[in-house]
Amino acid sequence: MDRLVPTQRKPLEPGQVLITGDVAGDKLIDTRDLDARAGAPLDVDYVTRRFREVHRVRGVLLHEVLSELEPHWDRRHKMGRLNVVVVALSEDGFQVVLSLAEIDPEFGANRALLATRYNGETLQRPTLVLPGDGRASRYVRHLCRLRLLNVAPEDDPQSRSDMSSTSR
Repeated sequence: MDRLVPTQRKPLEPGQVLITGDVAGDKLIDTRDLDARAGAPLDVDYVTRRFREVHRVRGVLLHEVLSELEPHWDRRHKMGRLNVVVVALSEDGFQVVLSLAEIDPEFGANRALLATRYNGETLQRPTLVLPGDGRASRYVRHLCRLRLLNVAPEDDPQSRSDMSSTSR
């Protein structure tokens, strides 16, 4: 049997973010392009272990960027997009997981932002900022990858409940 060998990706250039996973095709976005689309500056405040901080950020809503993709929804479910998570990964390996519903304006409406400017400084790679969070623990600095994953159950939930009732 012939196996397909995956195509080797060239390394990301500074400023690029790769969007991959359960989407029709991988997409590269550039921080400069995001910055050109950035909205009005926003003041975000949060608490660290010792201080309350306020920072001025500017960027593009994460949901807006992801809505430009063709994701692979689980078609077995009426609201397949509710089963999708977004994994945000930094250059140093730090990662944060968000649900797509959490950032969707129709559901959680969390205004997650891909910040291209932070306190007036233009960033080489965006920072994922969650303005609604009381802490900055889910902020992802030097974001290099976003991965969409469908986490819907692989089987029919009814068959699982039938099996569990027969095993009693």
